[in-house]
Amino acid sequence: MYVLGINIGFHDSSAALLRDGALRALFEQERLSRRKHAVGQPPVEAIAACLAIEGITPHDLDAIAIGWDFRDLPLGRNKRFTPEGLRAMLFPGHDDLTLPPVRWIAHHVAHAASAYFSAGVDEAAVIVVDGAGETQASSLGVARDGRITLTREWAVDQSLGFFYNAAAEWAGLGYWGTGKLMGLAAYGRPWPGMPLRAADGGYELTGEPPAGPVKVGITGPLTAYYPVVSAAVKPAFAQFFPYAERTGEEPVAYADFAASVQEALEEAVLSMAEHARAETGLPVLVLAGGVAMNCTMIGKLVDSGMFERVYVPPVPTDAGVSLGAALVVAQEQDPFTPTAVDHAYWSGDLTTEEARVAASAAGLPYREPGEDGLIAFAAARIAEGKLVAWARGRGEIGQRALGARSILADPRDRRSLERLNVVKGREMWRPVAPSILAEHLGELIEGQVGDPARFMLAASRVRPDVRLRVPAVTHVDGSARPQSVHRDTNPAYWALIEEFRRLTGVPAVINTSFNLSDEPIVNSAADAVATFVRGKELDLLVLGDLLVARSDEELPA
Repeated sequence: MYVLGINIGFHDSSAALLRDGALRALFEQERLSRRKHAVGQPPVEAIAACLAIEGITPHDLDAIAIGWDFRDLPLGRNKRFTPEGLRAMLFPGHDDLTLPPVRWIAHHVAHAASAYFSAGVDEAAVIVVDGAGETQASSLGVARDGRITLTREWAVDQSLGFFYNAAAEWAGLGYWGTGKLMGLAAYGRPWPGMPLRAADGGYELTGEPPAGPVKVGITGPLTAYYPVVSAAVKPAFAQFFPYAERTGEEPVAYADFAASVQEALEEAVLSMAEHARAETGLPVLVLAGGVAMNCTMIGKLVDSGMFERVYVPPVPTDAGVSLGAALVVAQEQDPFTPTAVDHAYWSGDLTTEEARVAASAAGLPYREPGEDGLIAFAAARIAEGKLVAWARGRGEIGQRALGARSILADPRDRRSLERLNVVKGREMWRPVAPSILAEHLGELIEGQVGDPARFMLAASRVRPDVRLRVPAVTHVDGSARPQSVHRDTNPAYWALIEEFRRLTGVPAVINTSFNLSDEPIVNSAADAVATFVRGKELDLLVLGDLLVARSDEELPA
């Protein structure tokens, strides 16, 4: 049975394909359209890519699951969401297609399902925290025996996601600058007084609702609800230095403000987790929703020891509801064999032939030295201080590059951080992350990291005695956002880091996403070559089985 799941919402559209419940492919539309977050784009190319991976057509689909339920909202009356509208929007050129049954799955149920069924457990406490679902922003519940029950919800005017978006805007980092705000928080000291506080059984936003009407854009949770939350909390932000919304001042002036926002978020989610533990009595917690991308918060939750296991899927954002919605529908059928997701490599493949074509089209020289020669050469270049772009195999799902579409560098040299931030057009105060051999994680990281480290989704502390060995990945507060690299899930990437360890004694490399400023992570061989050409600071490109450089002199003889 083939179930196609889609996120057809307002941003981060995506498609996921299941066969008897097993994940076959997941594509984020932005990787194919090359428009970051794919705002307003239906996942047409993502759907086509999923079907191509499996070698099927739309006529082979048994069901379509949508990770939103618009039917009771004004948006649900849009003609695009009739069967005829959906067919025309999602499957252009297939005028003879009769759509299979279409199921609308509540947004937070889809988020919860993406985490629960991917964790490989029978039962778990559930937390969903994002900007907005249909009418809710946060949910608590329990998943047991293949069924998800959400027992408590917070309305959209209590949105933790929108609270954090508004704070990022206040600091002049933009609506999508939440990751930047989290990085900036490490430089500051938190003050009390944020319009968000932990409360019995969860949290509450205490900002004053706007007295008059708030101008909103097109109807929908993102545009209709966000201005209301933003208008409610921003007056309270003016109590924090430098007491005004940023227009031109250096972002570091907002470090204390960022730290205050971050601490308030952490306390709110930890309070939710305490309630979930007490209510369910279960030792496993699964989380999803865009706020689950806050790796500092996830790290605090893991480190708290409140749960024996904390699981966050590699794509907890709205792009993940395509997977969750499909899983909700697939679990109603027999057989149902959901995939326990322990790696993120479910997107587009990159073949050697595609690599040859792309390199040749750009006029770039390349070599094919074989697997051992490729690993040895790339590791040696990293050890020499070079920046190596790495694109091999199927791409990652989610916002973290995990050794399939990555830029790699030497963590022993602080200048690596500076060079990477230059090539990617990032602020100099933003950190980069280490990929660490799973067998050697404890040599660099202290405390618990757990499952989220597989997907670089939890911050933890670098051991004080090794910070001078890996200064490029040690953030100002002594933390890092490690990825644990396992030999069985990405053997080539593991072998590269192992060779670097043999050369240097350090079982880690810097890993940041293979993209330039305001671009999605590269997907295809052509994307990788184009980005390498534009990224003048990049020294070498590993593209499938090829070593690609700017001149013959930079390649092995």
